[in-house]
Amino acid sequence: MKGILYAQLKLLIRNPATFLIMTGICILFAFFIGSSSGTYQSYIPIYSEMEEKETEQVLSHLQQYGAQNYELVEKEVLEKEVREGSAEAGLFLFDDHYEIVIASKTGTFTLLEQNIQKAYGHYLQEKQLKQADNVNGAQLIKQLNEPMFTVETKTFFGEDSFIYDSKLQAIFGFAVFFVIYTIAFNVIHILVAKQEGIWDRIILSPSRKWEMYVGILCYAFFLGYIQVVIVFSFFRYALGVNFYDGFGNALLVLIPYVLAIVSLSVLIAGISKTTQTFNAIIPIVSVSFAMIGGSYWPIEIVTSKFMLALSKIDPVTYVMDALKAVTIYGEPISGALFPISILVLMSVVMMGVGINLMERRS
Repeated sequence: MKGILYAQLKLLIRNPATFLIMTGICILFAFFIGSSSGTYQSYIPIYSEMEEKETEQVLSHLQQYGAQNYELVEKEVLEKEVREGSAEAGLFLFDDHYEIVIASKTGTFTLLEQNIQKAYGHYLQEKQLKQADNVNGAQLIKQLNEPMFTVETKTFFGEDSFIYDSKLQAIFGFAVFFVIYTIAFNVIHILVAKQEGIWDRIILSPSRKWEMYVGILCYAFFLGYIQVVIVFSFFRYALGVNFYDGFGNALLVLIPYVLAIVSLSVLIAGISKTTQTFNAIIPIVSVSFAMIGGSYWPIEIVTSKFMLALSKIDPVTYVMDALKAVTIYGEPISGALFPISILVLMSVVMMGVGINLMERRS
């Protein structure tokens, strides 16, 4: 097995062009598509039932946090603009609390909510301090430590909204898509070896058959995993993309997915009689899986029951769910155990069937 791994590594060192090109293309696609939405100053209409002077104070504090464009409007205008998507969110100001109205959650909603909370809290603290003439120090400290306001968030579209981060969607989507090609075109070495008679010559050597399988498949696994690690690391450390403190967990989630793609490649190799057939099937499978599993667009926007049913047998669906869970939604690795378990199960089944098919054809 060591000899086979060594031989594969020597081939990679002599000709790394394919691996580097695939990694580079993945980074370019993720960068340009993830940045296509650009940066903009989100528009937040405000309807206030406070006095004019107090409203101006709150607006002054709001301008100190974030880069939102706040504008006072009538209540009907606010609801219309939020409902039609002209505004990211709407803000209702009252004397003792505020309300945020949204059509759907976006990737920046949490940050927006935090900024509004800070600004309104700052305003209430100043208001209490101005009234401190009639309050002793102990009472004032007690009041400042207690919750000063209530927060109520409303949505027009119910609880089925989701958080969308265009940058992470592109990074995750294209990384899990392109790695299919990297892994598949290394697993194909098994077919090439059998087709050219190299397999039979190796069998006559001291190497065992299982060592040949493990050597080639381990090489494909490590090469694929290294590729996605390079892609993720480039965006995390070179471009500073926010992984929501889930970068390490995202790398762990990739392990069962890469293993599942190795198994999928073995299954396709077992079905294919020749390398030409294998080369024809891989693009069809990879593009189909990427489209159905949510690589190109969020699976949450798909409404077709038939397409959603197909996504249940797609490993891309589960890795995208797991990656979003440990990053955007801030879940620990235990929060992604279900998709990870499905990926492991898929790996075992596809690997067993694929090797069985190849052995029957030997």
